[in-house]
Amino acid sequence: MKRFFKPIAPLPLRVVLIAPFLLQMAIAVSIVGYLSFRTGQRAVHSLASQLRSELTARIQQRLHYSVASPHLVNSLNATALSNGTLDLTNIRGGSQLIQQLKNTPLTNSLYCGNERGDFFGATRRRGTSRFDRRTLQMMASNQRTGGIYQLYDVDNQGNLTHLLEAVAPYDPRQRPWYIAGRQAGQPTWSPIYLDFSSGLPTITASQPVYRDNALLGVCGTDIVLSEELRTFLHSLDIGKSGEAFIIERSGALISSSTDDDYAVAAKDPRQRTNHPRRLQATESEDPLVRATAAHLLRHFGNFFDIRESQQLDFAIEGKRQFIQVAPFRDGQGLDWLVVLVVPEADFMGQIQANTRNTVLLCLLALAIATGVGIVTARILMGPILRLIQATEAIAGGQLEQNVTTQGINELLRLANSFNSMTAQLKESFESLESQRNSFARFVPAEYLEFLRRDSLVNVALGEHVSTDMAMLFSDIRSFTTLLEQMTPQESFTFINGYLEQVSPEIRKHDGFIVKYLGDGIMAAFPQGSRDAVAAAIAQQERVRHYNQVIPQTFPIQIGIGIHFGRIMVGIVGETGRMQGDAFSDTVNLAARLEGLTKFYGVAVLISEAVLDNLGEHSYSVRFLDRVMVKGRGEAIAIYEVLDADPDKDRKLATQPDFMAGIAAYQQGDIPTAQAAFNAVLTQNPTDKTASLYLERLAWCDRNGFPSPWQGIWQFTDK
Repeated sequence: MKRFFKPIAPLPLRVVLIAPFLLQMAIAVSIVGYLSFRTGQRAVHSLASQLRSELTARIQQRLHYSVASPHLVNSLNATALSNGTLDLTNIRGGSQLIQQLKNTPLTNSLYCGNERGDFFGATRRRGTSRFDRRTLQMMASNQRTGGIYQLYDVDNQGNLTHLLEAVAPYDPRQRPWYIAGRQAGQPTWSPIYLDFSSGLPTITASQPVYRDNALLGVCGTDIVLSEELRTFLHSLDIGKSGEAFIIERSGALISSSTDDDYAVAAKDPRQRTNHPRRLQATESEDPLVRATAAHLLRHFGNFFDIRESQQLDFAIEGKRQFIQVAPFRDGQGLDWLVVLVVPEADFMGQIQANTRNTVLLCLLALAIATGVGIVTARILMGPILRLIQATEAIAGGQLEQNVTTQGINELLRLANSFNSMTAQLKESFESLESQRNSFARFVPAEYLEFLRRDSLVNVALGEHVSTDMAMLFSDIRSFTTLLEQMTPQESFTFINGYLEQVSPEIRKHDGFIVKYLGDGIMAAFPQGSRDAVAAAIAQQERVRHYNQVIPQTFPIQIGIGIHFGRIMVGIVGETGRMQGDAFSDTVNLAARLEGLTKFYGVAVLISEAVLDNLGEHSYSVRFLDRVMVKGRGEAIAIYEVLDADPDKDRKLATQPDFMAGIAAYQQGDIPTAQAAFNAVLTQNPTDKTASLYLERLAWCDRNGFPSPWQGIWQFTDK
């Protein structure tokens, strides 16, 4: 039979494998690149809308946070003024005002005045850090000052130390903030004005204080709006060149992500230049902000007609801009506008870049696929495939593999070598697994995870992580005395039994043990003070249970000190001997605090940094002292966590007398302090801290207080 078709010449395997890859990848590059660009172009509007809505919501949320705290502060001060805790006549309550000023970075001043003309408050000094306690001052004007406005320096507790300046006669009842609160009869805001010292937009929250339906006085809080808000707006990722700004309905700028100066000289030349006016958004030095404000005015006629969140767009020199404008109201009189503007080029630039990257990646994949095809064509043989399969099985943990082949000497030698390697790998893996399980008892998995390592093999000398965390030190009191009553075997059995009781509580509360210090423990809590304090209370509870099962001749007590701050955790030693460790000033101070537990007779002692890091909590905490430990030149406040003490109820019952004694002691009033601490011991004779203060007061009575006396006790021993 005659053949009508010539047989096709055999094609090389290399061509059969590579040609389809090249064709498929070339088509994929073209289609993916085109679809990526078209899809990205259609997604611009949706992406821009989502971004504007999200960022606007974040700005509104931040504004709510910023303007809520002044009213909360006013509410606290109004309560204190109403119940007499804040006494404007005797100038008491300064500690509360100073603490509020420290905790509210936006606040410029906070104060209260009454119907008799008395005035008392706290303010910041211009030109220094707002976190520096030396920048805080107290203000007073009452009958004792002759109605003169006076500024005082304060100590760490907020007590007035000495007069800085007597300014001028001052009657709070005539001030706008007092008049506004009195007329409103409820919490209200003043109009925004330029602060005379900083030149920044400032607003005052006022709250009237009533007692028996009669006006007792008014409390006010000044906040500087632009400074903190500008930092926040700067931090927002608004495309590459987008801007955000906040304005009043009048068009005056409150804050923005630009570097505008919010105070400008008055336009009217007849006005004095030292009375600047507010900068309007249409006068901004930033062309995008200026053009956006002008467009909003043209579109709506005025800013007062913008009643709901809207998304718009307009063009600047042919370039499209996306806008979102949304009202902001706090329910107490504030009515502002939040404006966000993002150039369309920011989105299209990213999409075009993504399209280019997609094409480049496709071309790279094409090149790789070509190379892989060439290699595969050369080595595509049965024995090699079997070898690959066996290798993959070993990688999956199946070490029982045996490869057989014949015909080619090199492949036969490779198969024999592979089978020998498999046997050795199985033996080595078994040995390594045994060693790994043994090493885990010396270097816990939590420590390796913190260093982001999955094995000791990957840990190198000098590796470390530096971060803020809580550091806990615990130690058995009078441990040397206990050891004298035990044999060596009893000592090791005892200490291991104790550590077996308390160590799991550290891991249970997301901490890890850095190292054991004989009977002591050094532990770190990466997630903060809450875990450390909870672990400390749980350890004390475990010790109390442990004392019920060990011989009664060896009951134990432990002291725990906790501090929060920057800590470096890492690997120290030398190449022949390494171990995990942690060190920093925070670690040293935590160790000092643990030593002070025995001195004050408390179970758990924490620093002020730990208390601040706790935030809102339900623990019962008692202020103990302000101390300066050996090796440090700065005083710290220390506190006792009563929840870890079985004597908690009696200490809470004597808390008022105890705090009265502390206050008198810090003011150098020995008789009052002694009477208060004696009252504590009458109800609770086991309160060692109260006894310590009586001993200290007796010493000061004989030798006098250290000069200058600031209520700080300096320790010369560790």
